[in-house]
Amino acid sequence: MPIYETLTILHPELPETRIKEICTWMQGIVENVQGKILQVDEWGMRNLAYRIRKQKRGYYVRLEYDAPPPALKELERNFRISEDVMRFLSIVRDAPSEKRPVAPPPEILDKVAETASEPPVAESETTPEAPTETPQDDTPAPQPEAIETESVAAPATDE
Repeated sequence: MPIYETLTILHPELPETRIKEICTWMQGIVENVQGKILQVDEWGMRNLAYRIRKQKRGYYVRLEYDAPPPALKELERNFRISEDVMRFLSIVRDAPSEKRPVAPPPEILDKVAETASEPPVAESETTPEAPTETPQDDTPAPQPEAIETESVAAPATDE
């Protein structure tokens, strides 16, 4: 089965619960046609390059799935009917995209922020002192080589 990627732009005024419903609705359409969801990325609210349906912003959701071609047709048919979907684009992928690492839990982020706020340790306490003098070299820097061009003589003419 081919691997598809579909990017949808949802209406910006949708509540968070409705966005979650739409994401599960999209996944359900794919799974009803014997497809397999590989990845669902919610990119969130972003500015649009141009206005779509008088809106400057949109909520982006990317869906990557492995499904037969009828699944793509059914998904796009439902997007055309839905008023919540402003735009969508589907492509066929050669291979699935790489899995991104999941963001660490907030507890770990708090610990990282605490260690970043601590004063730095002086270098002299951790590493031996390196020589600060650099040797001076009086040789000139190499110049780029000149490009040789061949001169072409004009053909002789009988006058």
